[in-house]
Amino acid sequence: MKGVLKGLGVTLSTALRRPVTVQFPEKKHGLPVRARSFPVLLWDFNHDEPYCTGCMLCVRNCPVECMTAVMRDNPNYALGLSNRRKGIEKFWIDYGRCMRCNICVEVCNFEAIAMDNTWDGHAHAAYDRRDLHQDLDDLTRESREGRLPNPFNPADDMAATVARLQGKEIPAPSMSGARPQARQAQIERVAHGEGAAIREREPDPAVLAAAAAAAATAGGDDELAGLSEKKIRAKRMRAEKEARGKALAEGTDPEAAAAAARAEFDAMLAGAAAPKAAATPEAAVGAKGDANSPAKIRARRMRAEREAREKAVAEGRDPDAAAAEAAAAFDASLGFTAVKAPVAAPAAAAAPAPAATPAVAVEGVAVEGDLTSNKARARRMREEKEARAKAIAEGSDPDAAVAEVRRKWGVQ
Repeated sequence: MKGVLKGLGVTLSTALRRPVTVQFPEKKHGLPVRARSFPVLLWDFNHDEPYCTGCMLCVRNCPVECMTAVMRDNPNYALGLSNRRKGIEKFWIDYGRCMRCNICVEVCNFEAIAMDNTWDGHAHAAYDRRDLHQDLDDLTRESREGRLPNPFNPADDMAATVARLQGKEIPAPSMSGARPQARQAQIERVAHGEGAAIREREPDPAVLAAAAAAAATAGGDDELAGLSEKKIRAKRMRAEKEARGKALAEGTDPEAAAAAARAEFDAMLAGAAAPKAAATPEAAVGAKGDANSPAKIRARRMRAEREAREKAVAEGRDPDAAAAEAAAAFDASLGFTAVKAPVAAPAAAAAPAPAATPAVAVEGVAVEGDLTSNKARARRMREEKEARAKAIAEGSDPDAAVAEVRRKWGVQ
């Protein structure tokens, strides 16, 4: 009896205790300054550029190899706006692989990277792992927009602890150019008509003359002027991705939205008021990285066919017919038929050509090679998988459906 009363007393004390749960995300408790979500790059508001110089030290020390960086000559150094001779051109971090070990922060010599200690750093949920790939713009956005008010540096904490133990004055924290005070000072400089970056020294006259000549001859949008082909291609792909996601959210055609975004981007690139004319098959075969290249058109068509096939299997319809309709709709949205590789002219009658592998017909479907080839086997296994899923969805016998597919392919 005494034990029962003791247990009831514990239960009663717990019931009368003040709740400690927080209704997230409406309410958020404060995070400690040591909190670690994901690494971000810090923005130097004094020089209007990232702190990172592309030295690759964090990349080499990353235990999971989730980081990639590309160094370049810093153009602000020649203009006298920065003391960094080198700068960062590209930087990627795969948040899907990052283990948040803080090693990149500790090894950085330029205090250019910090662990995001805000709630925004935890909000990176995505349906596709590829959406967790962060580029230079994504990695510096938190700092550039002033949403990282107190970046934590382990060296600052160690110096403050030593100063307190020795009874000395706590030194000022590092990364002063990335803090809100520096951002406010930059806003005031711009409001007074000064530059966004503090001038360190007078620029080289030859560099100024070259920059003025380039600005006079550059055409198109200022944001795109002077960008390399790879950067323009990356911006075009991002515009298509955003337009496709917006169309899916609104229930409209994603491929049409992506085509419209691509045309608008090309018009902005050319500096024209109206979008370009629809691409022709000859224009589709462009240089490397062309958004209308045969390889990329084929990839987008295959993705549309795969999505249509999966949707048809879920709805109990014919997946092959749905894939054919999706391919036809995709070709119609482009306004031209996909470019096929040119057929090579037959060689001169110097030597007889080797006999081609016969095509095997499987109930009206021609499959190159015999039934034991890798492509034919992969296609048969895919049809067996789809037939099994369709039979399970309809409540019929999945083994019988698979046997019917194998009979069609002539496999025992």
